[in-house]
Amino acid sequence: KATILYATHIFDGLDDWASHLFYLTNKGECGWQGKMNELEVYQQLKQSNHPSKMLAIAEHWLRKELEEARRSGKYEKAQHDHPMADPTDRQGGYASGRNIPMEA
Repeated sequence: KATILYATHIFDGLDDWASHLFYLTNKGECGWQGKMNELEVYQQLKQSNHPSKMLAIAEHWLRKELEEARRSGKYEKAQHDHPMADPTDRQGGYASGRNIPMEA
């Protein structure tokens, strides 16, 4: 037996590889840990033949953290001071970044 700690943002090929999962929250706390077959959402995604189960789980957890931060008014620090800037609103990854006025 071996323990492999695999911390990544790349999920290709991981769906059937891991036997256990540990989710570390943005607060440094354990969000979930256990065997993959004990994670209900994973089993639901597996039954529906979802193409990227691990990515869907991670996205769900991270979006939940993001919404909690927004509700509490905690945002990432903007690179430029702008009263309406929310650097966590990236329009699904398609934000150009041109909506923030730049000073010369």
